[in-house]
Amino acid sequence: MSSHLNPPPLILPVLLMLLSHFTPPTFTATSPPSSSSTLLSFSPPEGGLTHLVVHNKTGEVYLGAVNWIYKLSSNLTNLRSHVTGPVTDNPRCYPPPGVQSCPHELVQTSNVNKLLLLDAAHNRLIACGSTSQGICQFLRLDDLFKLGEPHHRKEHYLSSVAEAGTMSGVVISPDIFGEGGKLFVGTPIDGKSEYFPTLSSRKLMSNEENADMFSFVYQDEFVSSQLKIPSDTLSKFPAFDIYYIYGFNSEQFVYYLTLQLDTQLTSPDASSEQFFTSKIVRLCVDDPKFYSYVEFPIGCSKDGVEYRLIQDAYLARPGTRLARTLGIQEHEEVLFTVFAQGQKNRAKPPKESALCLFTMSRIKEKIKERIQSCYRGEGKLSLPWLLNKELACINSPLQIDDNFCGQDFNQPLGGTTAIEGIPLYVDKDDGMTSVAAYDYRGNTVAFAGTRGGRLKKILVNSITQPALLYENVAVSDGSPILRDLLFSPDHQYLYTLTDKQVTRVPVESCAQYTSCGACLGSGDPHCGWCVLHNVCSRKDHCERAEEPQRFTTRAEQCVRLSVQPDTISVTMSEVQLVLQTQNVPSLFAGVNCSFEDYVETEGRIYGGRIFCLSPSTKDVAPITRDQGDRRVIKLYLKSKETGKKFASVDFVFYNCSVHQSCLSCVNGNFPCHWCKYRHMCTQDASDCSFLEGRVNTSEECPQILPSTQIYIPAGVMRPITLLAQNLPQPQSGQRNYECIFHIQGSVHSVPALRFNSTSIQCQKTTLLEGLTSRLGTTCPHHLQHVQ
Repeated sequence: MSSHLNPPPLILPVLLMLLSHFTPPTFTATSPPSSSSTLLSFSPPEGGLTHLVVHNKTGEVYLGAVNWIYKLSSNLTNLRSHVTGPVTDNPRCYPPPGVQSCPHELVQTSNVNKLLLLDAAHNRLIACGSTSQGICQFLRLDDLFKLGEPHHRKEHYLSSVAEAGTMSGVVISPDIFGEGGKLFVGTPIDGKSEYFPTLSSRKLMSNEENADMFSFVYQDEFVSSQLKIPSDTLSKFPAFDIYYIYGFNSEQFVYYLTLQLDTQLTSPDASSEQFFTSKIVRLCVDDPKFYSYVEFPIGCSKDGVEYRLIQDAYLARPGTRLARTLGIQEHEEVLFTVFAQGQKNRAKPPKESALCLFTMSRIKEKIKERIQSCYRGEGKLSLPWLLNKELACINSPLQIDDNFCGQDFNQPLGGTTAIEGIPLYVDKDDGMTSVAAYDYRGNTVAFAGTRGGRLKKILVNSITQPALLYENVAVSDGSPILRDLLFSPDHQYLYTLTDKQVTRVPVESCAQYTSCGACLGSGDPHCGWCVLHNVCSRKDHCERAEEPQRFTTRAEQCVRLSVQPDTISVTMSEVQLVLQTQNVPSLFAGVNCSFEDYVETEGRIYGGRIFCLSPSTKDVAPITRDQGDRRVIKLYLKSKETGKKFASVDFVFYNCSVHQSCLSCVNGNFPCHWCKYRHMCTQDASDCSFLEGRVNTSEECPQILPSTQIYIPAGVMRPITLLAQNLPQPQSGQRNYECIFHIQGSVHSVPALRFNSTSIQCQKTTLLEGLTSRLGTTCPHHLQHVQ
């Protein structure tokens, strides 16, 4: 990787602050280990990270944290920081101390960032905290300069709840005339319904000092753009609250996925076990009176196990393959969700979790059917937490279409049956916490963060076949990955967030696969084999990938190479080799044969085959030295166009001369000959002195036959007769046989007499008392037979 993956320590300028007790932090860029590559990350010294947003044009990254807001470059270099706390405060002070004196003791209170949103139309960041009853700041994107901080009216206060990850907002950009910018925001209220709405929409003015900034979109003495949890509900269920997990805008609607206390399953008794339910909430963007409010239970199940605790969601569009199995168009939106098992333990849900899918068309259809049935006068409004009593639906002749946004009756409306998602992947051990997904060349890829700090990469191309978990990457030191899991604008990277660090993770790590088989067997849809570059990569990273056979995505299209002959002797020089290839692109620029890194020879292409010469005997010597009777190396084809070796086949050099016995020579795997008169093994039979001296089978090898132990009285000289076979007759100029005794580390020889090819006698043999020996015989040129 390039050098910017190991950036130097960041040096920050001194920050001038209004409050002297704020100390600017220092920063380090760390690179935790990964199964695929070194990852860029940013870790503020105090930790406390809560939220992450990515600018979809510049790629710059903004972080919300306890007492800080950070601006980072796309490669996670710190650019700016803005202090938001600690603040002199007390959560019991309403209005906050900065607006009105408070009788309660004030203490230094950390400010937890609970909401971080880009208002790109106005080039600003919306950052809402936990102090001062939950006021928000507007910061300029360029330098985090504070543009405004509405705080003097009660509608400016969102909530003093300090739990991050429970508030969600959706920014609606202004129209072409610059009007109508608004923010929908949902938040838990911790029982303070007299102070805070749980859901509201607020004006976003272009001028932060405008008196209407952050006021309710609509308000009169009867109706306003807000929804409050009734005091009757809180009296009966003091722990009741609504936690906003994910919010998004789709067509003319705003949606939220929420967790709330299930008042049907939970007993009002404060000591009883609590059950939670997940809901999908919908409002029309242009409904300032919230008449269009609808909520439905939502979840999914697999093999009889119910998953009802929403952990995260992500709105995306499916790839071609997934869209086809869903029966929808590619441009239609789908909602990826992660649910934990059961309905208990909102804060620490079970580790068993499921990745599920909803089509937005199905969600809209279910909501429309419910509205239509109510306007036919069927059933009740079915929203017990919001309505003090069950109200019947009123029959009305109104035509309800996909764009219906409510009336002042038959609202607010609750679904009576859950909208069930399609389970794609179940994880029983790691506890999925976050999700993101996108379409890559027709493939739908989902990414799921886990409690253990890992990122699961999952291929989802069908709802009838199991999803494929094809990679599981460690991206943190074990800290849970938070919900803000976001892509870079070019979808080359994902940014993952824990409370300690933000990490940039490539969506693919194709380069970790070093062979075509491993690459195409990995299951990663990003990866294909760039043939002449001999590398696993994305298609857009492979030069001239559109040309035939230069880029392949199917294992059966991997390059295949064969060579004839595939085995030669070390004594053979510059043998003509014929190489046959399959699945190879045009080699118009030429090719060489490379014998690993030892030597290259020119390749000639003729008639679809490649002709190369093997190395000369001089070049073979360093390849085979001290390698025994064989050396297997890789014979590569090397592209002259790319300079890369792109195909290989095993090639064997064999060495007969290392064999010191006839049996090992002729019983080997190679065409070696034993020269029995020269006591040598050779590849070339003509090296043997006589035609009769060539041995090719073990039955023809000269050898002493096994016998019982031979005893000789100590000090007595006597001959020893041995049985043998195939003993050659010494020829002219050759000495006769000798018997060689190995006596306790010493070697002694005595003359031997060959009677015939099957018998030999050691002459004048004497052993000292107490000694034993090992016996062999030799003929001229040291032909040795060991007994």
